[in-house]
Amino acid sequence: MPGATAEHEAARRELCVQEMQLRDQTERVAAARRALPPGPQVRDYEFIEDSKRVRLSELFADGKPFLAMYHVMYWPDDDDFCPMCSMWVDGWNGVAPHVEQQANIVAASLAPPATLKRWAQRRGWNRIRVLADADEALAEDAGAQHGKGKPISTVLVFEKTLRGVVHRYTAHPEFDDDSWRGIDPLCATWSILDLLPSGRGEDWHPDNSYMT
Repeated sequence: MPGATAEHEAARRELCVQEMQLRDQTERVAAARRALPPGPQVRDYEFIEDSKRVRLSELFADGKPFLAMYHVMYWPDDDDFCPMCSMWVDGWNGVAPHVEQQANIVAASLAPPATLKRWAQRRGWNRIRVLADADEALAEDAGAQHGKGKPISTVLVFEKTLRGVVHRYTAHPEFDDDSWRGIDPLCATWSILDLLPSGRGEDWHPDNSYMT
């Protein structure tokens, strides 16, 4: 911008170098992720969608072989769903038409079907398929539930092949070093906040109270 100091311009050029290094590292990691060998063939898990049972293998629409799934945290004794998970799915719902040019994209949860449907309507999830797990099998196999009633947000990628549906990728927010940055790149909120001089803030977390 006009009037920028030499100090600002020099610092911005230095930052640009770091941003390009980050870009290159991000692309290397993405390539390594894509190069993972296929995982095991999985069970044909069942879900409930609009009172109808649907199997995992039936979620691959229009011949697209890939499926991205966000598994939303829900506690049986809480009226609301996890605000962090809900923020993630808000974003997925927004970009779903773009993703669906190449892959299927859904949100699932262990919540009762009617409860999940009400929450999806409240959040305006109208571009993404929202599925209630028919049982705990997927959550247990994928690590989306640690013990009875202890959910953890989970991102999954499946591929439909000639031998059946195989697992390709799973990610959780928590890394092995106990940091909670594992799926941040999947949510634009953090990237926008990171642009600000104030950053994302150490104590800020999404909240359901400001969503209508």
